[in-house]
Amino acid sequence: MKKLPILFLLTVLSGWMLRAQPINRSTPETNLKSAKEAEENGNPYEALDLYGKVYDESKDKAIAVKVAELEYTLRDYEKAERAYSRIVTRDRKQEYTEQKFWYAMSMKRNGKYAEAADMFKQYIDAGQDPALVQAAKREMAGCEIAKKAKQPDNLLVNNLGKKANSPQTEASPAFSGGELYYTSMQAKEVVAPDGKSEDWYMKVYTAAKSGKEYGAPTALGTEINREGWQQGNVSVTPDGKTMYFTRALLAEKGQTLAESKIYFSAKGSDGWSGANEVTGVNGDYIAKHPCEGELFGEKVLFFVANMPGGKGGYDIYYAPKKSEGVFGLPVNLGEVINTVGEESSPFYRDGKLYYSTDGRPTMGGLDVFESQWNGSNWSEPKIMPLGVNSSVDDIYYTQTPDGMSGFFVSNRPGPNNLKSKTCCDDIYAWEVERVKVNLMAKTFRYKRKGEKENQPLTGTTVQVVDVSDKNPSNVASKTNTAANDFTFELQPEKSYLVIATREGYKSDSVTFNTVGVKKSKDVEKTLTLHVIRKEPETRIVKTNEPIRLDNILYDYDKWDIRPDAEPDLQYLTDLLKKYPDMKIELSSHTDSRGQDSYNESLSQKRAESAKTWIVAKGIAADRIVAKGYGEKQPQNGCTNGVECTEEQHQLNRRTEFKIISGPTSITIEREEKVLPGKQ
Repeated sequence: MKKLPILFLLTVLSGWMLRAQPINRSTPETNLKSAKEAEENGNPYEALDLYGKVYDESKDKAIAVKVAELEYTLRDYEKAERAYSRIVTRDRKQEYTEQKFWYAMSMKRNGKYAEAADMFKQYIDAGQDPALVQAAKREMAGCEIAKKAKQPDNLLVNNLGKKANSPQTEASPAFSGGELYYTSMQAKEVVAPDGKSEDWYMKVYTAAKSGKEYGAPTALGTEINREGWQQGNVSVTPDGKTMYFTRALLAEKGQTLAESKIYFSAKGSDGWSGANEVTGVNGDYIAKHPCEGELFGEKVLFFVANMPGGKGGYDIYYAPKKSEGVFGLPVNLGEVINTVGEESSPFYRDGKLYYSTDGRPTMGGLDVFESQWNGSNWSEPKIMPLGVNSSVDDIYYTQTPDGMSGFFVSNRPGPNNLKSKTCCDDIYAWEVERVKVNLMAKTFRYKRKGEKENQPLTGTTVQVVDVSDKNPSNVASKTNTAANDFTFELQPEKSYLVIATREGYKSDSVTFNTVGVKKSKDVEKTLTLHVIRKEPETRIVKTNEPIRLDNILYDYDKWDIRPDAEPDLQYLTDLLKKYPDMKIELSSHTDSRGQDSYNESLSQKRAESAKTWIVAKGIAADRIVAKGYGEKQPQNGCTNGVECTEEQHQLNRRTEFKIISGPTSITIEREEKVLPGKQ
């Protein structure tokens, strides 16, 4: 059974002409005749429909085989599996042993690797075709690879979407200058292989990204797309100055290539120039899939051809570049790359060759492999991971210059296929997720006496230093005067030192590394700074000398004790415990704004509230006289009717204590003043 060429598979199929025949006049004989004619004329869908009708009436096993073959050829693997299952499982006389191979292939394409491997084993034991027996062994090995394969966590793969991808087949994505070039028919339904419809011809299109998706494509002009020819296999050189592609003609029946030659076009200020056939590469064979690369220190053109003397059907060749569009004699890439199977879609980037083949153990049909050039030889090709490869065909793999993203083509189930889930090739975008490590740092002041926890510290500077090497380098430094949080974007596989500094505080630092981080993550680090304490200043306080407590603050129009007032109240409590015979007056004062009576009442409530707090700590209530003076004892001239600044009013809003009995003097530490709140 022959496969249609990958590039044109499912772009040349139609059955609309035969469907116009009156069904009520059909007989099994006429349907069989029409089916054969449709198949010969390049209408496999119509042929499949007619063969199906013949089988429904005749139950002829030979027709059942034909139906299964067409389902597989049209890449409807679910139906192909069911069709081959009916043949193989009912074959008691072992007349259809060869169909076991294709039954196994159908199951493999559907991702049923264990079942496929078992069926391949049965074929190896009973098969008569030596080439298929060898292929079955290769396919079994591929099943084992697929069963163990896992898609990397950081590999993201997405279909390009319904705008860029049509229900027909898309091919050869090439990204250059912000545009994606590719080939397509852009037809939404099966078209007739008669050359009369414009949709019958493959053209080179370009599409631009709009948001997260690519928009609808636009066909290039007649400089590239020649009427009556199938354009395909587009690629663009890394400098964006040269485009290669193929122009092809189909055989009379429309299912195989009669001619395919490589062309090139140069890009100037006015766009792409008229295309010309390259010299030295084309011949009396099919030449396709051109891609410029480098070997032995010179530019070469990689391409695929079925010229005589190759390793299989289509092999990869290279030809040294002599000048623009002119190349030397083609050279086969050799048995390290080429196999008895089909090689296709070479892509070269930085010493590596990426290409697809079905001549090696694969997860599906055509899988993407990579091989490294060491200056004289290619390394043993390695299969690319699951995600790039699948249980079906995966071809036209490309990379962007940084190697972190690119495109490929696959007939895995997509959003808008023509006839079946796996009939048609779509373009997929792949990307290796950039691993980002976000450092989320927060700075705190170490808790003071009476505080239950460390307090957020603003005004801090946080510096991040890369200490991966012997010579540390500064990554970033940030100062946050408004808050205590900092964010830095770091790199994987690095070691870092984070330092927090603030005037008047001891610096704090922390080290960590991002070695082994495979997925983006946030790293949270806390830095706690201690106040640099000076030797406390002391003063002697005598009887009836008022001592201001600047940290006892109240919310507007309230008298509840706030948490930030507790340290000063605790300090006063400790003094009362230190001097057990001391009695004090604890007074509260307001500024002159507001009614005198209201201010006196509010200040009395605030003084009582402070007294209650201290008494709750074990101090006898009769040792404290709570007194609210309102606005009666200003510290300056800001009395009623006098216009003052906020700072002047603020001086009058205060809480004080003074010794009224007991020791005639005590020694206290001078506390750092904090501006009090408003009335």
